[in-house]
Amino acid sequence: MSDDFNIQNIAKLASINLSEEEQSKLSNDLSVILEHVQALSDLSLDEVGEIFIHPLEKELLLDEDEVRVSLTHDEALQNAPEKNEGKFVVPPSLE
Repeated sequence: MSDDFNIQNIAKLASINLSEEEQSKLSNDLSVILEHVQALSDLSLDEVGEIFIHPLEKELLLDEDEVRVSLTHDEALQNAPEKNEGKFVVPPSLE
């Protein structure tokens, strides 16, 4: 798989200078990564049984959505350090 990429071109695109030793090591590392990605791509998920999203293969039980009593708009703004026209005033995130 090492023929699929040019390590000198990758270094140039990343604006980094690599010694010959670093190029060799990075080339080997990238080859291993590409082999793992290829192995994952070759997996057939049709052969896999039930799929769980929990690492311990437990079924996650979710609560039903319920409408609950909440704060009114005025109650939410009651302790705001600064408000304007019914909205919270916060410092700008960009200048």
